[in-house]
Amino acid sequence: MDSLSLARSMRGSIGMLAMHWLMAPSTNDKAAAAGMPEGIPGYAVGRLGVLGDCPVDNVVGGAFFWNPEYLTSQVQAGRAVISPAAGAEVFARICQEWGEFHLDGFDGAERLGELAERVVSSASPLGAPMFVGWRDQTLPESGPGRTMQLCQTLRELGFSRFCTAVMAAGMSPLEAIMSGPTGAWNAKMFGWPEPYPDGESMTEARSQIEAAANLLHAVDFEVLTDDERGEFRLLSKAARDHAGTKMTPTSSAMAPGR
Repeated sequence: MDSLSLARSMRGSIGMLAMHWLMAPSTNDKAAAAGMPEGIPGYAVGRLGVLGDCPVDNVVGGAFFWNPEYLTSQVQAGRAVISPAAGAEVFARICQEWGEFHLDGFDGAERLGELAERVVSSASPLGAPMFVGWRDQTLPESGPGRTMQLCQTLRELGFSRFCTAVMAAGMSPLEAIMSGPTGAWNAKMFGWPEPYPDGESMTEARSQIEAAANLLHAVDFEVLTDDERGEFRLLSKAARDHAGTKMTPTSSAMAPGR
């Protein structure tokens, strides 16, 4: 399999696998039990906490799609309770635990982790702050939890490539949200006030952005051979499907990009 074909498949496999754990009610519950604030403030120092104790504008830039004023207030609320470094550590542990349960019994977990780690280790950090932050979180020694954290890190890599493509196309974060399948629902979730731009008029531009993002992401998979890329595609989809058998239905929104 060529790199571009693999990149095109990532949103529906690795992207969805990682989105499921981020959106799982248990993620918020475990974060709150660990002393983190509930809701978006916890998310702002959890998933986004990997960026460290940096200026809030750096977090806004890394998260990309959020209304800057809204996200700033959420980051400040989260940091008033827990430091970004501690929040990121909690979220990484929750990610691992989610994988330990949802990928338990998946025969390809170890091999998926091996291939994912090669991609993560070789991928360029340019324009990918969220990827770098997750890449640098401590991994468990082995097991499904390690594989799940690597998949989350790969999800952030694809997300970063998509953000770069949006910027290169001259589309704003809000326009990118509205051009996607969940439109106004996600715009509200990300703190943007109405009125919203017409997403239907941006369908062609969105398709071009998706194509550009896939080209950028394809480079990340050049470290694998053709056979390994085909294997990685099959394992990624199988992991998503295996995890799905252990999940209760949750929303797949909050995913304007990858």
